Amino acid sequence: STQSTWVCALLAVRAMGETDLNPVSGIGKLTQIVFALIAPHNVAANLVAGAIAEAGAQQAGDMLQDLKTGHLVGASPRAQFWGQLIGSAVSIVVTVGCYQLYSYAYTLYQPPLTVPSAEVWLEMARILNGGSLATNVAPFCITFGILGGLITVLEKLFPKLHIILPSPMAAAIGMYLTPNWTIPRLVGGILEWIWRTRRPELHEKYCTVVASGFVLGEGLFSLVVAAVKAAQL
Repeated sequence: STQSTWVCALLAVRAMGETDLNPVSGIGKLTQIVFALIAPHNVAANLVAGAIAEAGAQQAGDMLQDLKTGHLVGASPRAQFWGQLIGSAVSIVVTVGCYQLYSYAYTLYQPPLTVPSAEVWLEMARILNGGSLATNVAPFCITFGILGGLITVLEKLFPKLHIILPSPMAAAIGMYLTPNWTIPRLVGGILEWIWRTRRPELHEKYCTVVASGFVLGEGLFSLVVAAVKAAQL
């Protein structure tokens, strides 16, 4: 599993660079396929192996994004390293605490916390360990896998085609994510484009701050709502 993490990390970094999104859940499925051959009929081992690869891909994408941002603003690499180290240690406590809060306030795997990604992981492990795919799924997977590879090769051989050839990674992410994630992303992109074209000076100054406010606001207030619900106020 550790060895396959290198491959997953490379895929994650490429996806992050092209789309600004790290599809670690889909990438981790590659390790599940490998471990279905190494340890057949072992669902637990399959899930753990996939989780390890997913964690490595997630960290690779985060480090790329954070270090690139730090480089652009002229931050000290040493300070960034210590920041990452301290943040990783603190996140252990914060993550476990948040999970306990949400699990107490809500019933997991029920609306609004259905955790669809966990269900996908489990179904993938079951399929690879004795389950069966729906009709014609395998031919579609093989066909579009070859098509995605050919598009990537064409981009390298003929760089000018990059303008008209779609990114297989970006298209896959749009298909893989549910509409409640992709539609707001599309709306946000359109609003950002309108802002950037009509008021470029304000866009350059405030766009990142506004976007960060949306992200932090939703995240922090979801914790407040969970705490209120847990306290039955």
